[in-house]
Parts: sequence; C-alpha cells; structure tokens
Amino acid sequence: MLKKLSLAALVAMGGMSVASATPLTDAIKNVDLSGFLRIRFYHEDNTDKNKATNYYGTAYDRWRTNAVLIFKVPVDENIKFVMRNSVESNVYTTDEDLVKSKNSSVDTTIVNNLLFLQYSNGPVNAIVGKIPVATPITSADPAKPGHGAGLIASYKINDNVTVAGAFVDALKLGTSNIPNTIVIGNDLYAAAAIFNTDMVKGNVWAYKILGLSKHIYTTTLNFVPVKNTTLRVDYASGKNENSTKTHTYYNVTGKYTNNNFSILAGYAKTNEDPGFVETSDDAPIGDVIPTENNSNIANKQDVSAVYGKLGYNVDAKTNVYLAAQAQNAGDDAPNKNNDLKEYTIGVKYKYNKKLGFHIYYDIANWDDEATYADNNEFRFEAKYKF
Repeated sequence: MLKKLSLAALVAMGGMSVASATPLTDAIKNVDLSGFLRIRFYHEDNTDKNKATNYYGTAYDRWRTNAVLIFKVPVDENIKFVMRNSVESNVYTTDEDLVKSKNSSVDTTIVNNLLFLQYSNGPVNAIVGKIPVATPITSADPAKPGHGAGLIASYKINDNVTVAGAFVDALKLGTSNIPNTIVIGNDLYAAAAIFNTDMVKGNVWAYKILGLSKHIYTTTLNFVPVKNTTLRVDYASGKNENSTKTHTYYNVTGKYTNNNFSILAGYAKTNEDPGFVETSDDAPIGDVIPTENNSNIANKQDVSAVYGKLGYNVDAKTNVYLAAQAQNAGDDAPNKNNDLKEYTIGVKYKYNKKLGFHIYYDIANWDDEATYADNNEFRFEAKYKF
C-alpha cells in the first residue's frame, strides 16, 4: 500500500503533523542566543614518556573544537526557559594507544545538554531543571561546566548581601582531580552568602557531597588596598566522608595594573592531611596559578606554590605575557621529591569584539620524572563569542 501513496498524499500527511506548529518568525521572536565557537590546536612534546607512569605519548598533535549554544526563550517578564547545548570533537594525530585512552573521534559528540527554567522577580532568582552548577568548587569550563539536575536559588537581602542555596541531584563534573574517587552521580547540597561592600567583595560557601565529603567550606575575599591594586584571599577546608582528617588550602594573590603593564604575584599552600576541597581542576577556588597546565594545587597534600605573571598591552588589541611558578612538595607529601618548575609565554589578540586569538608555549619540568613526565605544550586558539 505504501508504494501506492502519491507524493501529494505524503506532503498532505506531513502538513497534518505540523498544522498546529508555531510559525518560525513567531517562534524565534524575543529569543536570546549566546555562546561561542572555538577551535584549538595543541602540540604536545612529552620528552620522558618511558620514565613516567602517566604519560600520554612521546609527541602528538590534538585538534579540539567546541560549540556552545545557549537559547533563552521568554515566557513572560519573570520566567524564561533556557536550553544549553555543548558539543566537542577531539582528533589526535597518532596511532598509539593514546587514541583509545583519550576517546578521540572525528565526529562531534554532545558534551552536555542542559534545559532549565529561570525565574527572576525582584530580589528572588532561581533556576530549576537540568542546570549548570557554578560554585567555587565545581568546574568552570565554559564548554564542560559542572552540571546536574536540581535547584539553585538566591535572595538579595540588600545591595550588599545576597544569600543562596542549592540542591543538585547527580552532580557531574568537568575534570576531576579527586584521587581514587568516582565523582559522577553524587548529590550536592550547598549554601552561600555573597557580599559586596566598599571595602571588600567576596563569598562564603558550605557544601556537603553525599558519599564523598562530610563538609567543605570555602571563602574568597577581594580587596582594593590602594589604587590600581587588588588583593585576593582564598581559604578552603574539607573533610572526607570516612576520614577524621581535615584538608586545608589557602591562597593569596596580589595584582598591580598601571597603563599598559600588569604584575601578578601569589602564594598557595596546602596542609599534610588527605582530603579534597574542590571537585574539578578548573574550580575557581583553586585554579589561581597563571601557568597553563598546572594551575591548581588545592587538593594536593603538603604542597606550596609561588607564582607570578607579567603582562604588557602592545596596543589596544594585543597583549603579551610571561607566567611562571615553582611548586614545592613538603616532607609529608606522598612524593616529597616531586617539585615543579613551569613557564608560560603567550600572546592574546582581539581581532574584534567577538573574535579573539590566543597562542602560548608552556614548559613544565618535574624533578621526579618517575611520577610526572616533563612536557612542553604549544596551543593555538581561535574563539568567537556571541
């Protein structure tokens, strides 16, 4: 019978299925679209692959492409539906086991698909559904942020203080650095106070992750002690679910900017007790070191880092910078001989308001090559934001 259906009949049947659909011009009316398109090329030169236990290959190239599309569909002046789609593709130019271990593919894959309701009414703001989870301890990767299903709500008490609370069912992270732990699928509870005064801006958070942590506390404070100078102080402590030990971490960062120059310097330190105070390598509480590949020590045991960065604006569009750090492992670190020296030199260029380019070369030298291999990384990035 299907063979006897005429083209006109098929068209008529298709028309019946969309007879009640909204015309495209009406459907896209007042819909906001934001996001970015990004192309990255990496060249990795891992010179000590045979000495280290975590090598990824002697030398290889990687192409990484991302597209993030965020649609905001207004219902009325208080309610919006938000749909966030993120896709990623990785291509590695090597035929070693790296291809399997990194799950590379030529075709694009969905990184995450978020859909949630956004409510705003005076001092009250909330998102509910499958949501991005932006906290100091979760992934801030714009392509693969921390996310899960749940609710985050905030209430602005006055111009200086806002309180917030969150419940996330099945938290999923961007990049985990919690050793020996599966961190996908755990529930997260959080409460926060965010404040903004003439003297200081900052936030205080308390968290519990079921099955992982008894508690995590974080604090970030930002000061402007003198003109052109900012000072940031971070502190975090956390106790694992089945531990009597409390892991602590703190960081102090100072920055001075004058005309075309900027100078940044800082110091970060952790104690000797095991535990974790964040769930991702790029979590804001710990991702403070300005080198490109080893920018976070918050979950490490008995490790300190001294770091700095010099920046210069060549013109209104071009910035060049040099960053460096020295990590030192103390006597109570799991590997007390595992010190690091790292250097990054880079250039950022703003082609226009939406398109920018970023090139850097990073050199990481570890003292204990049996644990970590030295690695030199070159990266080119083109990013279009809209």
